[in-house]
Amino acid sequence: MLKRLLIIICFLVVTPDFSFAKNDINVEFEGRYWITDLTAEAKVTEDGIGTEIDFQDDLGLDDKNFPEGRFTWYPGANSRIRVSYTQISYDGDKEIDKTIDFAGETYSIGSRVITDLELKYLRLGWIWQFVNIRNGTFKFGTVLEGKVAWIDASLDAPNEIPPVKESEKLWGGLPTIGVAVDINPHEVVNIFGEISGMTAGKYGYFIDGEAGVKIIPIKNLSIIGGYRIFDIKAKDDPDFAKLRISGFFSGVTLRF
Repeated sequence: MLKRLLIIICFLVVTPDFSFAKNDINVEFEGRYWITDLTAEAKVTEDGIGTEIDFQDDLGLDDKNFPEGRFTWYPGANSRIRVSYTQISYDGDKEIDKTIDFAGETYSIGSRVITDLELKYLRLGWIWQFVNIRNGTFKFGTVLEGKVAWIDASLDAPNEIPPVKESEKLWGGLPTIGVAVDINPHEVVNIFGEISGMTAGKYGYFIDGEAGVKIIPIKNLSIIGGYRIFDIKAKDDPDFAKLRISGFFSGVTLRF
């Protein structure tokens, strides 16, 4: 596998200089549609009492698809500044098959529980690709990014007497570091990949990565598609929250 990768990179490096079309682009506005696969688990205790919850199996949350917006500024040929925002919301409605203790409230087996899970995710990053071969045919460098995520989870049992409802808000932010690579075998084709993250030791971690292809049929418009994964864990024993969202995405970019 490594041998094949080296052959591909060598081939791209020695191909003619295409002067990739992004060279005279200053800003990009990108809209994406993300087809997600969700894994969410949490345990929120009160006086040491709490139940480990799988939000899909225990509460009936379904996979959904969501938009994402990005703005990118290119101050130079080897660097770019990017801001992106994603707002994700899941909901479920299920008669639970086990008793759940969540943040001091008890939801009895057989109760109808309505669940809302919301994630707001903001990123501000600087990508500096200090390796630039053949005027952009192959570029590689670092990703420095600040990531902030807000998670809001609520469980509502409206048919109980009296009704039971509890919500819990959690947010976390970390500076992250990673790598980004761009391979441009033709002036209208950009193959890209990046991954960044950071660990907070026993308190959790952030990981965000993606890979895909951008097709540029005309100078000011591109079509994009690929696969992305977002993974976050926050822990403060015995409480924890873990959220993993992954899946394919597609989108359109306006370039000026």
